[in-house]
Amino acid sequence: MRVLVLVLVLVLVLLFLVQNAPARAYTAEQLRDEFDARLLTDQEKRLLQAGLAFANVYNGLIDGAWGSGSQRALERFTAENGGSAGFVTNADAVFAAMQAFSAINTEGWERQYISALDLSFLVPTAALVDGAPSETFVNMNVSGRSIGYSMTIDTGAAAERYHAYTARQAVGEAYTVRRPRLWITSARTAEGVTLYTRSDLRAAGWSTLMISGTDRDAGALAAITGSIAPGYAPAIGISPGRLAEGVEVLARIVAEEGAPDTRPVPAPGASAARADPAPAPAVSGSGTGFIVTEAGHLLTNQHVISGCASLTVDGHPGTVLAEDAVFDLALLLVDALSGAAPAPFADSPARLNSDVTVVGYPLSGLLGGLNVTRGAVTSTKGIGGDGINMQISAPVQPGNSGGPVLNGSGQVVGVVVARLSDSYAVKSYGTVPQNVNFAIRGEIAKLFLAQNGVEPTVTAAEGPLAPETLAEVAQGYTKLITCN
Repeated sequence: MRVLVLVLVLVLVLLFLVQNAPARAYTAEQLRDEFDARLLTDQEKRLLQAGLAFANVYNGLIDGAWGSGSQRALERFTAENGGSAGFVTNADAVFAAMQAFSAINTEGWERQYISALDLSFLVPTAALVDGAPSETFVNMNVSGRSIGYSMTIDTGAAAERYHAYTARQAVGEAYTVRRPRLWITSARTAEGVTLYTRSDLRAAGWSTLMISGTDRDAGALAAITGSIAPGYAPAIGISPGRLAEGVEVLARIVAEEGAPDTRPVPAPGASAARADPAPAPAVSGSGTGFIVTEAGHLLTNQHVISGCASLTVDGHPGTVLAEDAVFDLALLLVDALSGAAPAPFADSPARLNSDVTVVGYPLSGLLGGLNVTRGAVTSTKGIGGDGINMQISAPVQPGNSGGPVLNGSGQVVGVVVARLSDSYAVKSYGTVPQNVNFAIRGEIAKLFLAQNGVEPTVTAAEGPLAPETLAEVAQGYTKLITCN
């Protein structure tokens, strides 16, 4: 069983890393050498700190600064997993990093920058679902875990109330931090729930993030709270380097000799006595679409509506008329929107380096309305010369999918479809992408509509619109799609 567990974990990690391992290679003997954090990059140290947090032995900042707290956590991890060398080895560090590798693969953990809060923190992109609606907070849950997120921006007086509420839940004394621009209150409730509340004074007000979870998810909770940082913070994710080398060498040892003298690694936050996970809540999501005819036809992505039991557009019921998985496009009909002015398409493709505006409803519960970002066409083709998509630098977030990409005259030149994920880019190219996003080319969107009997409005380019005017016009035909 020990060999099987080790092999499965190693294969899992190799799917991410083996193609990107540096040219030099550890030997089996070097894996037994004493661990020296100074040889790791900051990104590797952040990943190792995250792994120790997921293993529930580290409760500090995931910042890449390797101090005594990080080292003691690694020593504790080694001791709890049967280390017998008398010191921490490189192999011990590799096993600790596997905690984070496994979490990233299974739940898609990434440190994301949430612009509305002006905060960065870890979120499980593959397991995050909508929570209960609230007038004050945006609530999100983690499928299969006890963890919940609640987020809001408010006044200082309101932030005081949130922290007072948290302190009142404590059995015993709550942990508190009070600084001019940072408040933290952490409490353990009578029900065995840890409630962590953090408020940062940012330009828009006090950004408050409340995280809750039970003991079985204490490790993931420590990883989330340790990752919170004001403003944009560096990624916490897989990167080529010595840790990746160690995984490759261990995999080779297992393949050639069987399991070495090491310990099997449990899943993040797991233990032999852990209770079964709670049932996953029902998943719902949202995306963006835009009106393309006066009859009430809308265009969006196929992945936005895929698997929906029902869907609404700005609260009105919608019907799926056609979908194409290759183009990732879908055609909807919303009778309640008939008579509305449709979005005009450009009569020619977007040119390289031309200005574009993205309109949509990213993170709709958090941002609370139409969101507009600007950028340029950075390539007229997608990955590997793909002719369906083009690359844009205008920022996009979950929920932007299906929204229009507009040129300076307010004409549709594309449909937002995706952003390049950090983990995919590291796996394939060995680097973290900087604002690489994708849109389906306007010509492909017009072709899809024509194939399904819909004739969009196409206009010739005119003079550029003022940015404010463009946003006002786009607001009329850009709609929020909710999938249930």
